[in-house]
Amino acid sequence: MVALAVVGSPRDGNTARAAAELLDGLGGGGTIALPDCRGVEPIADCRACIAAGACNLRDDFSAVMSRVYEADPLILATPLYWYGPSAQLKAFLDRWSCLLDREEDAFRARMRGKRVVLLVAQGERGFYEAALCLQQLEWTIRYLDMALVGRIVVVGHARGDFAADGPQREAVRAAGRALAAGRPADLQPPWFHMVHQPGAPLGGVYTP
Repeated sequence: MVALAVVGSPRDGNTARAAAELLDGLGGGGTIALPDCRGVEPIADCRACIAAGACNLRDDFSAVMSRVYEADPLILATPLYWYGPSAQLKAFLDRWSCLLDREEDAFRARMRGKRVVLLVAQGERGFYEAALCLQQLEWTIRYLDMALVGRIVVVGHARGDFAADGPQREAVRAAGRALAAGRPADLQPPWFHMVHQPGAPLGGVYTP
């Protein structure tokens, strides 16, 4: 079993770099950039697929899932768009409903107990902006009896912000090392838990 990062970012930016740093801390692994696949189409009318006994959508979803089944841990990485995951990652997760409709017992058996790390890259230094996204993704994996072992929030507005933030990169690598040692990792910016003072300067990208 090897770590696998499923990256739902439409560009090679902060999310992808953070996933790479996390994999480095884990000792390596694979990456699937959903936008680089032959498309993962949005969910359609599952009734037609159930009647046909197979999915009618012709894309890379099955190929991606074959690697997901073998992954441990599975890293779901997304930029924060309007307080939720990217359209690419959401479309991918929506397709899990197809598997529940067509082969629920087998699908649940493959996913049950799989360790999952949630990685969210947000562009602003706001307070709790990623909380709803984390909750949505967490409820999804818990519905399938998967094991949440890490929640990681990184900050970077422009492309290259995260790459230029040495302390933040090291914190993500350290989280990867903790996961590799069998420990959970809950990494969020220091100001994420502070009382919000509107108008107060926050300083650097990753410092209070």
